[in-house]
Amino acid sequence: MKPRVRSKRRFTFDLEGVMCFVAALVLAGLGVAENLDTYWLGQRGEVVTATVLDEYGGKTTRIDVRYVTKAGQTIENDTANYLEAEVGKQILVVYDPENPYRMQAADWGLDYWLGGLWFVGVVFFACFGVTRLWPRT
Repeated sequence: MKPRVRSKRRFTFDLEGVMCFVAALVLAGLGVAENLDTYWLGQRGEVVTATVLDEYGGKTTRIDVRYVTKAGQTIENDTANYLEAEVGKQILVVYDPENPYRMQAADWGLDYWLGGLWFVGVVFFACFGVTRLWPRT
């Protein structure tokens, strides 16, 4: 009788490794969404004056603002993307005319550093997931 030859498995199932890949996918989605918002605000954003209605939050503060689009639509929205704002004062905001609720304060800037941070997390979780799933000899 011939001895049975077992093939080596290429990857092992490890729940932590799978969860790392799930976390990498979630962070990739958040990074893409953040960068798309920034891209569209940079490409077709329009700057208008808004009134700060409220400022709230703990570690990360947010502001509620009201502004009128160039099409005449009044929008109330909130954002954490601002540098300086006082309740009752006016600030400049940039909004997307195709989606007027996509907005941020104009003083925040339109760079991709925040979305880039999400992708640093993607690389970390993907690398950790590969090491957890790689076969141990």
